[in-house]
Amino acid sequence: MVNNRNEIEVRKLEHIFLCSYCNVEYEKTTLLEDIELIHKGTCGINFNDIETEIKLFGKKLSAPIIVSGMTGGHSKAREINKNIAKAVEELGLGMGVGSQRAGIVNNNLIDTYSVVRDYTNNLVIGNLGAVNFIVDGWDEEVIDKAVEMIDANAIAIHFNPLQEIIQPEGDLNFKNVYKLKEVISNYKKSYKNIPFIAKQVGEGFSKEDALMLKDIGFDAIDVQGSGGTSWAKVEIYRVKDEKIKNLLEKFANWGIPTAASIFEVKSVYDGIIIGSGGIRSGLDIAKCMAIGCDCCAVALPILKASLKGWEEVVKILENYIKELKIAMFLVGAENIEELKKTPYIVKGTLKEWISQRL
Repeated sequence: MVNNRNEIEVRKLEHIFLCSYCNVEYEKTTLLEDIELIHKGTCGINFNDIETEIKLFGKKLSAPIIVSGMTGGHSKAREINKNIAKAVEELGLGMGVGSQRAGIVNNNLIDTYSVVRDYTNNLVIGNLGAVNFIVDGWDEEVIDKAVEMIDANAIAIHFNPLQEIIQPEGDLNFKNVYKLKEVISNYKKSYKNIPFIAKQVGEGFSKEDALMLKDIGFDAIDVQGSGGTSWAKVEIYRVKDEKIKNLLEKFANWGIPTAASIFEVKSVYDGIIIGSGGIRSGLDIAKCMAIGCDCCAVALPILKASLKGWEEVVKILENYIKELKIAMFLVGAENIEELKKTPYIVKGTLKEWISQRL
């Protein structure tokens, strides 16, 4: 466990640098390529009538897209969060912030997160680590500090055992996960009845995970499957001992692919499902919505764009929305509810996964 507050801040900067300039993506795919949406040759709709709006956690979004929580806790992160906030405000979308642990332990870093509220009134999601409730004894007071820090509309609790086992400073005790059941219940009774999201960080959730998360009381699950950023790869870059690094590299592509994780979760869970992990286009978003998601989250391309300015973030998100609308046009869906009912087929590796698991 890291006790030095400066070490946490340095690690946040290293994460930004590595994700922005190094090869940190999975070698395997999301398996979304194994989903085929059925083309509607007669179409039957006017492209200009297509509506992409949804309501999520009490907030209206212009499209089923949020920018996943990525950073905070370093002065550079402040600028990144500012640019993302300006972009989602411009487009009417939502966003999350990165793990707020740095702001919890060091008040001087709070503004690297709270800056988002200077630039957006839209959906903002807080972010805390599940392992800290187990190892550090965090409770509902910590959640309230995180919520108040950014006036959060929802709070994500992230689960990252793969990242923690590889991270040189990682916390390795995930034994008493059910402690979160009491903490979440107490927070909703004593503070605010806001939604809680169980969030992965690129490793995906299984159907067994989803059953446990449902029992704990999570209102939503963000699958964040493999196929996008591998936090194992990120942390392997930070390992200095070559022998240990060679051992850990065997796990660089560990995880449940995003499409497979969506099917796993939706087979047992009836709450809100967020599709994320390697989302790289509006077509990816359309596929996620068709197979059971209520919204999608994007991360790495937005992080890279945010280093260039908020206008670059807007460009990427606008392209995603345009691509989503084209996909909706081609399947004859005038709105997101119709898109969620559109037919599709499953093929290849994903079909084999489903046949063996579900």
